[in-house]
Amino acid sequence: MSIGALVFTGGAALMALELVGSRVLAPYFGNSIFVWGSLIGMFMAALAGGYYAGGRLADRWPSRRLFEIIVLVAGLCILAVPLYSETFTAWAAGRGLGPKVGPLFAATVMFALPSLLLGTLSPLALKLATKDIAVIGNTAGALYALSTAGSIAGTFITAFWLIPALSVRNVMQLIGVTLAFLAGSDLVVTSRRKLFTALLIIILVAAMAAASPIGGMLGAALPQERVIFDRETLYHHVRVVDRGDSRFLRFDNSWQSGMYLSDPDRARFTYTDFFHLALVWQPHPSDALFIGLGGGSAPKSFLKDYPDLRVDVAEIDPVVIEVARRFFDVPDDSRLSMAAQDGRLFLKGTPRAYDLVALDAYYADAVPFHLFTREFFTLAGQRLKPEGVLAINVIGSFEGAHSNLFRSIYRTVKEVFPEVYLFAVPLDKNENPGSLDPGMERNIIVMATKSGPRLSPDEVRARAAKLAADGVFKTKSLVDYSAYLHDASGIRTDDVPVLTDEYAPVDALLHLK
Repeated sequence: MSIGALVFTGGAALMALELVGSRVLAPYFGNSIFVWGSLIGMFMAALAGGYYAGGRLADRWPSRRLFEIIVLVAGLCILAVPLYSETFTAWAAGRGLGPKVGPLFAATVMFALPSLLLGTLSPLALKLATKDIAVIGNTAGALYALSTAGSIAGTFITAFWLIPALSVRNVMQLIGVTLAFLAGSDLVVTSRRKLFTALLIIILVAAMAAASPIGGMLGAALPQERVIFDRETLYHHVRVVDRGDSRFLRFDNSWQSGMYLSDPDRARFTYTDFFHLALVWQPHPSDALFIGLGGGSAPKSFLKDYPDLRVDVAEIDPVVIEVARRFFDVPDDSRLSMAAQDGRLFLKGTPRAYDLVALDAYYADAVPFHLFTREFFTLAGQRLKPEGVLAINVIGSFEGAHSNLFRSIYRTVKEVFPEVYLFAVPLDKNENPGSLDPGMERNIIVMATKSGPRLSPDEVRARAAKLAADGVFKTKSLVDYSAYLHDASGIRTDDVPVLTDEYAPVDALLHLK
């Protein structure tokens, strides 16, 4: 194989490895900007080191055989990663290194060496391909163009086809075997001891591939779990697991939804019932939009409890829609329409006006910032009817170390909606409204309305009680939940920013402790 072809393949392998690296880290460190920053920064540092080392090697040992050996070793290093990545990443995540140092450390241990080796290829290739110093510029330009073209191809092929179609382990096997095979076949051709070299390479590659069996790599199930669905999608590593009396949906390292196997309609997580409190302000909703589906607990319960309600769902990942229908009893109902589309784009394009817009797209480690900016809340307000309600699920606390992002979201919502109410979801049945710890991290349901007058806590509870007495609220505990209306007068917002499309540091606010 020509030097140019190996340079192209090396560039493709490098970008493929960087993309698949995010899926290796995600189950334990999430998919935040810090994870991507760690990966990109580490790969760039390894490339810089590789360029420097490759230049030194090119001047001392400008050998085609050395070039091929480096490609072979890089392939074997990549093949080795699945052997230890799961155990090592879980270990690193448990060291308490934090959301920045943790993924950087893990990425460096797993991917720095193969990335550095691949970085040495371009300087070595330039030395080997240059026959006439007068045309070294053309040679360098052609080789770096080939490397970049390979990186482009590796990016598109991995992102658009390989990750959605194969397990992470399989993708890394494919990268490693491709590099090892191409380099190994060249070594066999140029080796004086062809048979011995061929056998050695075949044994090495086969041993590494066999030690990395075909199958899912990430997030092995706990002994008490039964995995019933496991797939890489364009957005998440999606898993459905049965544990005890419940079924759970997981995205990467974030638990998204749950369902009781014996009673699919009962809320597995309390916070989903709190969305029904929107009827305190709009008791007769006819149209509702849910942004973010998960297992569909909230849309499913609204369809069941309000027979005249039409429900739209905007869920960016089509696999999640499939999973909700197959495994979480989301019904095939003519009143339910689910679109595989980003929630903001859906809102922007729909001509429909809603009585309720419910936003439930908050993950444990990352937030889709464009769904929490002033511009988004303004758009949501435009799509709400005059008596409509915006309901938002946020994970955080009212004060203290876990409060920064919540307080920033709260400040931003208040800039758009005249009346904003906050409900603290209890952590357990024993946590009553009078004993809530404002510094404890929990689900917080934000209710925002376009008009007043503002309701007092007593009025909120009275309206909830009337809805229950009239049979509108099917879940009797909603009257009790209405008492968890939080006094927002003491929440400080002057030290957190208003989130805008131009400036929304949600990852820093989420992880700043």
